[in-house]
Amino acid sequence: MLQNHLYIALFLAIASFVGCAGSDQEKAYPTSGVVHFNGKPMKGGGAISFVPVSSQQGKAAGGEIRDDGTFVMTTYEDGDGSIPGEFRVLVMQSTSKEPEMVASDEGSEPVMSSGPIDTVAKGERIPFIYADPAKSPITVEVKAQDKNELTIDLKR
Repeated sequence: MLQNHLYIALFLAIASFVGCAGSDQEKAYPTSGVVHFNGKPMKGGGAISFVPVSSQQGKAAGGEIRDDGTFVMTTYEDGDGSIPGEFRVLVMQSTSKEPEMVASDEGSEPVMSSGPIDTVAKGERIPFIYADPAKSPITVEVKAQDKNELTIDLKR
């Protein structure tokens, strides 16, 4: 799980620097939603980033996708949302966790499991294209309004 958390943190850190505007801070508007994969909430949790489309100046936003597929975006402060504009959506799914201590024979010491533990079945894993800033086909528009509730639909 530590490896997944480090990957998610790196993913969000990189996204937060893409397309940064100058020192003028644009207002962020509450932005949240759910990520669906093949019509159902995405399993496993992960990270989501909104990266401004190529011709737009602005600041990226990022968020954590919970196990039920829901997310809340952050631009400047935790949960503040996203600035208005059109964004390419990047999604990284957590599919495994780190090995853990498991009980062995009765009376002996616990041992470390042999490798990463899958938490998402292969048929429920999203394609890598959705994490590629150059290839992700998903875009969203965030509006300057009190609530932006989005549904991100991913397909196999």
